[in-house]
Amino acid sequence: MTPVDANGAREFLEAIIAAFSLLGGGMAYLSGYYAAHALAQDSSPDDLSQAVNEGVGVGFKYASPTSIVALIIMVWS
Repeated sequence: MTPVDANGAREFLEAIIAAFSLLGGGMAYLSGYYAAHALAQDSSPDDLSQAVNEGVGVGFKYASPTSIVALIIMVWS
């Protein structure tokens, strides 16, 4: 059985945590942004929940490539 390098495993896990943090932050930011716009327009609760869901989707769309790039940078450095 091949032993696992503790430093390498720690760096890899830190890279994964950073990538998911970036992804989650982007999704949370854009869902809040869309919710703020829906609240400013006095939308109904159904429209507000739809805006939040759309914000999460848009956040995933834009933050996922960025999080993959962050993962690659952290693994290679």
